[in-house]
Amino acid sequence: MCPVSAVSLAAASFAVCAAIVPDVVLAQPFEGAVTMRMTGKGAGGVQQQEMEYLVRNGKVRVSMGGPGGAMALISVPQEQKVYVLMAAQNAYMEMPLADAASSVAAKTPADAKITRTGRMETVAGYACEHVLVASATQTVDICMAKGLGGYVNPLASMQRSSEPVWQKMLTADGGFPLKVTMPDGSVPIEVVKIEKKKLAIDLFSVPLNYTKMEMPRRR
Repeated sequence: MCPVSAVSLAAASFAVCAAIVPDVVLAQPFEGAVTMRMTGKGAGGVQQQEMEYLVRNGKVRVSMGGPGGAMALISVPQEQKVYVLMAAQNAYMEMPLADAASSVAAKTPADAKITRTGRMETVAGYACEHVLVASATQTVDICMAKGLGGYVNPLASMQRSSEPVWQKMLTADGGFPLKVTMPDGSVPIEVVKIEKKKLAIDLFSVPLNYTKMEMPRRR
């Protein structure tokens, strides 16, 4: 699993910019790999971790490392399922895609205001527009790109909630967050590399030697 600090940081940031949107993902024209860098403060100071995001035929695989070993989440809209792979245990868990949808977004105020600034930037070779998401407590700047398909939140399968209307507005047109900037100028999430390439189909399925485990019960 990811370090706790990295997971908490990503959850807070993805709450502003990401969700599982099956209908958008199914129309996904992009195939390839997106590498994201997550940065946050931990017990030992500033920590960075890279996350690999793979897309093929509407399926998405997000891979990340951690002290507990490598972990991957696979979203398969065609099966309406999300699979969580744990390499160290040769095990996996599965849950309905509907249960995984849009979970982290619930932590963001429902009255968040979205402003499309028209200000453009190039990140990892792709043009993106800066979109401001403002709440009563802070304003977060998200540079959204098109042409990479609708974004799938890699942490959504860990929690459960409903998707707010404002978040649908950001992702309904196929927006993909390339850079998240906080009010203090820090950048907790940034795409550092985008590669268009063919990917092996077995990257998006559970290995045959993995044992199924039950998802932990939520209280």
